[in-house]
Amino acid sequence: MKIVISHQNTDFDGLASMLAVRKLTGAHELVLSSAISLSVQRYLALHKDWLRVFRPQELPEAVTEVVLVDGRDQRRFRQFKEILEGAETIRIYDHHPPGEADITGDVEIVEPVGACVTILAELLEEEEAALSPREATLMLLGLYADTGNLSYESTTVRDVRAAAYLLSQGAMLPLVNRYLQQEYTAGQKRLLVNLMENAEVIERQGLEIGCAVASTEAYLKGASVAVERALQLLGLDACFAVLEAEAAPSVQVIGRSRNGHVDASEVARVFGGGGHPSAASASVKKGVAAEVFEELRRVLRELAVTPLEVRDVMTTPVQSIPPETTLQELRELLQRWCVTGVPVVHDGELIGVVSRRDGQQLAKRGDWHVPVKGFMSHHVTSVGPTESLEEALELMTEKDIGRLPVVEEGRLIGILTRSDALRRLYGDQEVSRTCG
Repeated sequence: MKIVISHQNTDFDGLASMLAVRKLTGAHELVLSSAISLSVQRYLALHKDWLRVFRPQELPEAVTEVVLVDGRDQRRFRQFKEILEGAETIRIYDHHPPGEADITGDVEIVEPVGACVTILAELLEEEEAALSPREATLMLLGLYADTGNLSYESTTVRDVRAAAYLLSQGAMLPLVNRYLQQEYTAGQKRLLVNLMENAEVIERQGLEIGCAVASTEAYLKGASVAVERALQLLGLDACFAVLEAEAAPSVQVIGRSRNGHVDASEVARVFGGGGHPSAASASVKKGVAAEVFEELRRVLRELAVTPLEVRDVMTTPVQSIPPETTLQELRELLQRWCVTGVPVVHDGELIGVVSRRDGQQLAKRGDWHVPVKGFMSHHVTSVGPTESLEEALELMTEKDIGRLPVVEEGRLIGILTRSDALRRLYGDQEVSRTCG
């Protein structure tokens, strides 16, 4: 068995580089350490089924070849010590300077670039490999994360060219931005705290729109970064800020929207500005911030919004099984339906959920005739059909679950899966249901 691994507390560059290796060879399985960064955890909550990742203890057979990416310091690979000692071949792709505790590989490709995935993206381009938008997006996410959106001093021309290649392959910047963490200046931090403490939330048809007013001593460059981060931290669908600097001749109105159901540019146009549905701004000359804020509140209360609901995206009718279904029957049905889990229903009522993993221990013992009611999950997290899609996605991320049964008046009417969510994020043509 051939595997690719990255360092403990794996970040986006490590994960992206692992994917790139598998894309290059077509033979290496992705194996994650027990410790991964919080941002990667959030990403995997929706993408783990697509990526098909293993943990070291889950490997079904002996490892013959190991590829290390984004690091080679043995202190950061302690969990893989036995695997590395037993491997016949070790290959390394890295961009860090050498150290005394480095693992020695049979093949080492170490380049002074801003991100490890840059090295692998160059190899993919040389091979004329065709990437899907989803693959290109993760690789660009890793590249941007390690280069600070191509702004760190360690960024090279090669990183920029690799980013251009990934964009040409369909990498989606809105999704890159969804998962990137931002570094802030002192002024941005103060503004962020101000927005977090003083934001007023206006509800419109199930959507939450935040608005706040703030003053600064001088014009704050990059104020939009703080507005966007407030949007993320507060879990809002959109956020608008009215900013007034003491020495500035005008008042800024900055808007950010995280989905297509609140058009930030429509709000900005009211104040003589413009932009995009997700990002817009306006400058009100000689305005008084308090008066502009009151006008903003009025506009948001009257704004026409079109929230997307769970019922717009869910799969229906939904495949379900009775509680008497045996483990053997479950395995056959999951394979036939090409899914990894299924609701358990009795007389039309949802009573549990069972996944392929739930029966692994029984399968190892050969207990194929045990009914699913004996090992299914009884505490089921579900949603209603009229709940917003964004709330459902946040619930999937928070609970780290791959499927949400949709229940109406106690009866199962549909299911929202990771595949459904990814179709909405990436577009219907990009994501298809696959067995895995």
